[in-house]
Amino acid sequence: MIKLYHYIHCPYCVRVRLVLGLLNLEWESAPLPYHDEKTPLDLTGVKMLPIIEIDGAPSNESLDIIVKLDKDNTLESSRLEDKKLLSEVEDILSQFSLPVHSLCMPYWAWTKEFNEESRKYFQTKKEKKRGPFHLLVQDKQKYLDMLPSLFEELTKELKPYFRSEKITILDIMISSHLWGLYIYPEFQFPKEIHNYLMKIKEDCKFDYHEDFWKEA
Repeated sequence: MIKLYHYIHCPYCVRVRLVLGLLNLEWESAPLPYHDEKTPLDLTGVKMLPIIEIDGAPSNESLDIIVKLDKDNTLESSRLEDKKLLSEVEDILSQFSLPVHSLCMPYWAWTKEFNEESRKYFQTKKEKKRGPFHLLVQDKQKYLDMLPSLFEELTKELKPYFRSEKITILDIMISSHLWGLYIYPEFQFPKEIHNYLMKIKEDCKFDYHEDFWKEA
């Protein structure tokens, strides 16, 4: 039995959800309120999600979880052993991180995932790193202007997946950090990037928005 403790908006949690869908694994969804410190601390000793529990044994770190799930190397998870390649992908994610998170965090906080208590916890924590949410919203054009060149470079790597004709662990890493932009009302992906994400959505039987708005 597989149980996933996760935050719905979290890109690292999305990574694992994508893989569970791609591998056709049955799993129990256990989304946690963002202010819940006790559950992850009791399970692994740190407040970090995702946490996966397989037959009662919990573990965290998204890539470690994926390698554990990808027993047949369907996603070519062995690519993670190529340190140069891994560094290149992590650099891409780092470049996207500032604009994507700065644009999306003020919107994530008002989805159904959050109540007043968890929203306050989330906002207080994230503002320490990103700055006040109201200033992020005011500076939206600055962050929007960062995206076209990043998407242009990423598009060059799609064949139609990232440097590959089939989906790999690298696509899971990249796509999970882009999904959040679908919640931003003033942004439209370039056609090539949208099509790339839709391929992954189909491969992984994934619905980002459904989890935000489904009935409790």
